[in-house]
Amino acid sequence: MKRNWRKLVAAVSAGMVMTGMLAGCGSEKPAVGESSSVDGNSDDGNGSKKEVTLWHYFFDEEGKAIERVVELYNNSQDKIHITSTYISRDELMNQYTIGAVSGELPDIGMVDSPDMASYISLGVFEDIDDELQEWGELDKFYEGPLNSCRDSEGRLHGIPNNSNCLALVCNMDLLNAAGFDEPPTTWDEFREVARACTDPGNSVYGYAMCAIGNEEGTFQYIPWLYASGADVTTLDSPEAVKSMEFLGDLVSDGYMSKEVINWTQADALNAFAAGKAAMLESGTWHIALLDSDSMNVDFNYKYALLPKGEQNASVIGGENFGVCAGSEAKEECIDFLKFMMQPQNNADWCEIGGKLPVRSDAMELKDFWTEDERYAVFSETMNFAVARGPHESWPTISEAIYNAEQSVLLGEKSAADAMKEAASVVDPILKEVPIAE
Repeated sequence: MKRNWRKLVAAVSAGMVMTGMLAGCGSEKPAVGESSSVDGNSDDGNGSKKEVTLWHYFFDEEGKAIERVVELYNNSQDKIHITSTYISRDELMNQYTIGAVSGELPDIGMVDSPDMASYISLGVFEDIDDELQEWGELDKFYEGPLNSCRDSEGRLHGIPNNSNCLALVCNMDLLNAAGFDEPPTTWDEFREVARACTDPGNSVYGYAMCAIGNEEGTFQYIPWLYASGADVTTLDSPEAVKSMEFLGDLVSDGYMSKEVINWTQADALNAFAAGKAAMLESGTWHIALLDSDSMNVDFNYKYALLPKGEQNASVIGGENFGVCAGSEAKEECIDFLKFMMQPQNNADWCEIGGKLPVRSDAMELKDFWTEDERYAVFSETMNFAVARGPHESWPTISEAIYNAEQSVLLGEKSAADAMKEAASVVDPILKEVPIAE
């Protein structure tokens, strides 16, 4: 693959992007470069097994999940040995950027889903589309996560491992007191609930979300953009303008705090848990937090799909794994990826790590994903949740979007002007390298 060196700076930026999965792990992270050679049947240095290196940034429960699947694989056969190594997220992204030049890369690398296209464009990940197509199981994967592994021509350079998405959670005590028995299902209903539940005297707002000026803000805006019928290729369309105007009006009418421009997703969750917001744009990982003693939630709450505009919409997060360029063990790497992504392994991994499976047949293997009403909402959402991009210049695209959102919520620009300005940044990028269909 021909490398485009001017994209190195973009890749560095991509390495710093946040997915929005701020679950607040409390345990201490392992030391950078800590390896997990967890196979009890290693080759003892005699060279009888093909050694394959895997780099990841998972720790705590996620780290245990990756160690488990590596151990299962190593013990399942006697030809390949996987050695997994923890590297902090920022350092791992830097190593990919350096490795694009030096060639010093692992055999298998993990990356945040919206960042993958940037590293594909740098030549960090191998094209493994033919091998995955031959596998014959891609139709079992949700479209959003799978698309995040594609290059600009639609070819796969990796495979998704886990996912999450966004839905709506409502304080049903507040909704019931305002005369509503169920969460809103449409934008019009949503606005009416937000209005009725807003109580300025007690600093209670109808809605809370994260609209901070980084990838988290873009992450939480994307569902509104796509629900309008628009997408990142039509940012200055009437539909896209309507989506941004809708959120701007929530602030100007007092139904959402202007402070959301400074709020992370964790901050928005705290406001909801404290009873200061009737509705919240909530991630999968929030369920465990709402159940925890630390949140001390003393009201009834209910999850629902995000309100429908022209269509239902949501957005994914999660991580992907790819085979790195220059690996002398491509065949062995792909064998491991296929093993890792078997339905049962995917289900077990995501249960341990607190994530959602990326395979529909894996989702069916754990009752709580479909029988727990809260998880069932997210399971349904995965059928239409979209990837961010995928595009090699996603950090630049994302910046244009969250800058537009901030300017509208602050009242500095009209939605039409802000989205026109965002489109002036994004459209030339997409004209040079379109988003893969």
